[in-house]
Amino acid sequence: MNLIIGILAFGYLASSLLSWLNVGYLRANINSALPESIASQFDQQKKKQILDYTGAKTRLGYWSESLSTAVVITLFAAGIVPQITLWADGLKIAPLLQGLAVMLVLLLIGYLSGIPASLYSDFNLEKRYGFSTITAGTWLGDQMKSLLISGILMGLLFSGFYLFINWLGNWWWLAAWGLVVIFSLLMIFIAPVLLMPLFNKFVPLEDEELKNKILDMAKKADFPLAGVFQMDASKRSTHDNAFFTGMGQTRRIVFYDTMVRNYSHQELLSVMGHEIGHWKKKHVFRLILTVSVFSGILLFLASRMLIHPWIYNAIGLGDLFGQIGFSGAMVGVALYVAAILFEPLNLLLSPFMNWLSRRYEYQSDAYSLSINPSAADMKGALIKLSQKNLSNLFPHPLYVVFHYSHPPLLARLKAIDDRK
Repeated sequence: MNLIIGILAFGYLASSLLSWLNVGYLRANINSALPESIASQFDQQKKKQILDYTGAKTRLGYWSESLSTAVVITLFAAGIVPQITLWADGLKIAPLLQGLAVMLVLLLIGYLSGIPASLYSDFNLEKRYGFSTITAGTWLGDQMKSLLISGILMGLLFSGFYLFINWLGNWWWLAAWGLVVIFSLLMIFIAPVLLMPLFNKFVPLEDEELKNKILDMAKKADFPLAGVFQMDASKRSTHDNAFFTGMGQTRRIVFYDTMVRNYSHQELLSVMGHEIGHWKKKHVFRLILTVSVFSGILLFLASRMLIHPWIYNAIGLGDLFGQIGFSGAMVGVALYVAAILFEPLNLLLSPFMNWLSRRYEYQSDAYSLSINPSAADMKGALIKLSQKNLSNLFPHPLYVVFHYSHPPLLARLKAIDDRK
């Protein structure tokens, strides 16, 4: 028990320390001189907004993580986890469903603990800074759909894990690894056409001139594009973004409608070139491969760890484990505990994954400039994104290591200038 609580506390303290360093670094450097090319876009008023917004988000993060960590610690310290497990074990249903019941109840509690922060963010903080446009009805619909979809997907994965555990014994992790990889690839194909449209409306890009320019660029780059879409992001937020999603017949470039309205054609073409760069450089496949390797390692470690009684003794379920072993309701609680114990490991892996992602971002920027050689347009798009989204101009280097999948704005602009 003490080990689990200690791991949770360590994760919370490490995250809080990084956030504290990040805000302090921004506050100390916010009035530093900016390159002449962008100084006019970030005047003192804009800098103050960035500092205030970053500080407000950080304080919300402290509060949210404090609540969620306290809830999980209470679940273990107050003996609620064993009670839920014993309740599920007493249900007159199939053992697989007993394990699934434990997992879903514990995940539901975690989900509910995040609701206050979500409400405050969408209806207070984000509205205060002019970002959130979401209505109560849309927010509630999003929550219900997210909960339902997450429950179905988690149920399918858990069912596969459970069957492999019963069929393959200690080798279950190998089949589970294959399931996770297949599941991840399948989601890349179906998410753009089945899941994402449940939340947003996707329509072909309405600006025909821009659409033709993008299709011409894709053709010249030999990029097999299934479509160019704009998404009604403005019904939730005024934040700007664009992304590449899908594979094969579902491969598409998506622009937020807010971005289409506020950026020039050349700036959007620079963004398009960047997204094409990810595909041409095979970044998506390489990231999938890297994540797959790590997931296999974690599943192997879980398979070795979860057969030992000390974990179940630590959470007050030693007697039940002695009776039924690694089956039924015990599988649900075991996988939940494994996820908690591996959380610090994810923190340790994040520097490598973020470094790899930032490296790929630089490469995609370079590719975009090779097919659309206008540094001014690319820099213009990046500056607008940062300015509009109130992005931190001076993140702490250590915070970047652990949390930034994209390079900070100033580093990205310098890399573009260095190519001249």
